[in-house]
Amino acid sequence: MFIVSRFIRNYLNTGTKASNSPAVRQQIQVTNLFGFIGYFITFILGVTALFRSQWDHNDDFYLGVTLLIASVLFFTSRIILKYFQSKNGYKFSANLVTSALMLLMLYLIVMGGVKNTGPLWIYIVPPVVLFFGGLKRGLVQLGAFALVVIIILEFPNNGLLFAEYSAEFRSRLIYSFLTVSMLFVFYEYSRQRSFKTLQELSKKFEQQARIDSLSGLQNRRGMLEKLEYEHHRILRHSKNMTLMMCDIDHFKQVNDQYGHDVGDIVIKQVGQMFANGLRKQDTVARWGGEEFLFMLPETTQQQAFVLAEKLRKKVENYEQKVDSAHLSVTVSIGIYQMHPQDKLDHAISRADTNLYRAKTHGRNCTVVTD
Repeated sequence: MFIVSRFIRNYLNTGTKASNSPAVRQQIQVTNLFGFIGYFITFILGVTALFRSQWDHNDDFYLGVTLLIASVLFFTSRIILKYFQSKNGYKFSANLVTSALMLLMLYLIVMGGVKNTGPLWIYIVPPVVLFFGGLKRGLVQLGAFALVVIIILEFPNNGLLFAEYSAEFRSRLIYSFLTVSMLFVFYEYSRQRSFKTLQELSKKFEQQARIDSLSGLQNRRGMLEKLEYEHHRILRHSKNMTLMMCDIDHFKQVNDQYGHDVGDIVIKQVGQMFANGLRKQDTVARWGGEEFLFMLPETTQQQAFVLAEKLRKKVENYEQKVDSAHLSVTVSIGIYQMHPQDKLDHAISRADTNLYRAKTHGRNCTVVTD
């Protein structure tokens, strides 16, 4: 049982890559599944039709050959996925499956199949076309297929048909096929809307998980992800990166004297001043409480010092009106320029150590050390 399960899993995942998105991976898996079902069924039916044509001396020979050709096309879709893993290889394979299916269905309508039951297979076209083509492209393909079916069935004097169908059968086949098609179109439309809504919600939740709700800045988690990315980048390209750890001085006294609501306003305003004073490639995060961490890619500690002093003086001149009083705050900043051998936690710790030194030097100042 384990061997069978493993074989099925490996078969369905043929052509998938680790870099594939879940949607692409699913389409490849379904292409493999439908390709297998397609070539297996058409091969069995094709061989059966050939044997029947020999035993009964009927006209099933051409039906058998057509089914075997379709089987080869379905199997080719797997070969493409397995040996031609280009960027759009799975799309070509899916188009081959869809085209082979529609051509086979048109052949069955024209020729009738076994005792004129061939047209009954056309109901598998809508779900397959809409799945592989999506709503817009699938709707165009399905509309074109339906139009060709109507022309074949309603052409004057059955000029395009080798099989004989009653007028009632032809009309019922068309109406029922259009009904089933519209139901699948509506289903695909609803599915895509639901999927889009889920994607938007997922993206929103991911952003919220990385954003501090009070300041609107990156939180610790979001900052750590950016730090990891930038750290690998500067190592590859031998660039500089400097970290700055900042703390609002005597913030506990602000909360005790003016209340936590005023303290929240101060954090928001200071965070906004920091964000507005940075370059596009720089990032500031609320690291925790009244602490802020700056990431400055391609920046030396001398350049960071100039920026730190600019921000420190900007905060120093900030005033928040509270009732009849005016509240002002200051910040202390510690700077550390990362070295190639530094790990992130070590660099953050060094910036934090320099912040502590700024605190011991009387606060409202910036400290830089090698």
